[in-house]
Amino acid sequence: MNMMQRITARVEVLLLAMCRTVYCWIFFISSLFMSHTVYLEILKMARLHIVERGSIVGVTSNAVYSIIWGIAWWMIFRGKPTSRHWATAANLVIIFTFVPALVSWNWRIFLILELGSWPTILFGIFGIIIFSIPYHGWRNQSPIPANCASQLNSGNLEQ
Repeated sequence: MNMMQRITARVEVLLLAMCRTVYCWIFFISSLFMSHTVYLEILKMARLHIVERGSIVGVTSNAVYSIIWGIAWWMIFRGKPTSRHWATAANLVIIFTFVPALVSWNWRIFLILELGSWPTILFGIFGIIIFSIPYHGWRNQSPIPANCASQLNSGNLEQ
């Protein structure tokens, strides 16, 4: 492996780490936002004393989404071994956000909503790809061996 390949591998690992970090904090913000939305909807239903099947399905699905995103954030943030599985589940939630709407709506409205949210779906697919790449932490393992790195620093590496 020559020096240029090692540098390219290091840049790839850093980009992967940055993408995973961005997704981690997006899951955190989404979880907080969805928790606040669930709180406001429950408060509205309690004040108006009107509870419909669609609103119950919406609040329940939003609460589940919030929990999944929160767990995914925590697992990624703490570097747990199951973080890949939770991140994949969180990205699947992003892709299939409008599936609970099938319970109370027409399937045509569901298809219109899903087709209208194609950037969000692409974001979820990209997240699944990011978290399916094997990753062991860019700080823990360097693609440049220690003896090559010391030679590189001293300038003794032949090209």
